[in-house]
Amino acid sequence: MKSKIYSVMTLTLASLIANAADEEPNNYSFSEALQNGETTISTRTFYFNRSFDKPETDDAEALTIGGIMKYESANFSNTKLGFAYYGSHRLFDITNRDQGGGTSILQSDGEDIAFLGEAYIDVNAEGHQLQIGRQRLSTPLMGDHDIRLLPSSYEAAIYRYKGLKDTTLEAGYVSRYSGFTSKLSSFDEQTAKWGTDGLVYIFAETDLASIALRGQFVTTREDSGTFKNYKYADVKVPIGIGQESYIKGQYGGTGYEVGDSSKMFGVKAGTSIGPLDIAVLYNKIKDNKFKTVEAAPMYTDWQQGYANYEPSDAKGVQLIYHPAENASIKLGFVDIESEEGDTFNTDTFTETYLDAKYKINEVSKLRVRYSIKDQDDNSDKEDRNDFRIIYYYNF
Repeated sequence: MKSKIYSVMTLTLASLIANAADEEPNNYSFSEALQNGETTISTRTFYFNRSFDKPETDDAEALTIGGIMKYESANFSNTKLGFAYYGSHRLFDITNRDQGGGTSILQSDGEDIAFLGEAYIDVNAEGHQLQIGRQRLSTPLMGDHDIRLLPSSYEAAIYRYKGLKDTTLEAGYVSRYSGFTSKLSSFDEQTAKWGTDGLVYIFAETDLASIALRGQFVTTREDSGTFKNYKYADVKVPIGIGQESYIKGQYGGTGYEVGDSSKMFGVKAGTSIGPLDIAVLYNKIKDNKFKTVEAAPMYTDWQQGYANYEPSDAKGVQLIYHPAENASIKLGFVDIESEEGDTFNTDTFTETYLDAKYKINEVSKLRVRYSIKDQDDNSDKEDRNDFRIIYYYNF
């Protein structure tokens, strides 16, 4: 079945290239497009430390350097080729590999990460785009989830239509992906979650009179034994009170082969007062665990994003202070109260979060993140603190 899908995509790709050739000619031949391609290098030096309150639980710590080295060709008949190396390598011997395995900036066994993270052909013609191969995605339920040193990447065939004003329509087939934060140096089939035939999805976003709307539906192509589908929609409405005021709403859910489907609801309201952005947030999950493919769309999820959320009520507040044009300091607090159940591990906690960013110049910036996760006395989980320092340099 996978071969049939890729065959259809290949025929569509050939048709787009042929149509592109009939348009105003591109001056580059294939060989010239390769010679005039662009190479970019985005590096990160990343220190991560996760400490637990129980002495029998080992802390996680790593210091690595890595990032993405990418080559993308120039256009030939409105077609581009792209390739990207993904890597994260332990820096000196300051931290040991045994502790590095729990940080998700090294592999699970503490070894370095190194693999071909992107390899695609990308065709654009008259508002139509078809991209086939290893690539990053950016949708509410399936995104690159760039919260560690490396983003997640997918083996997929994606079609996008951008011929409508302020609107994008997208449909895709995904067969494999590089896993959470690309920490395994491989693309693995998610047969236990997706079945053997992968996932298909539709996604749309648009702006209607300053109202932003998004929606996505993802389904397995055969019975996986666990999930049937994932769904999500959100809206952002500006409010003519104060400076840049708004209200957001979101709805999501996970359908299961066995058991109740989950439902997720959320609301967020915010405004700006001079250099200060203020927002209050609320999320509720009911009936079953809310999961996504690889994303963290919930308003009350600061930085975990594991897409495995128990039935719960969550409320929080967020403050972002901009002391200068090139700097920001985000403070957040969220209170999560989970329901108890036979199939749930009670995850009731508060989390306090700091995220400070400083843009040094046009090619480099510094980021410091710190969170304190304080579990309830009756929780099955344990307290932990996360500390991260990331230095970004692009050239």
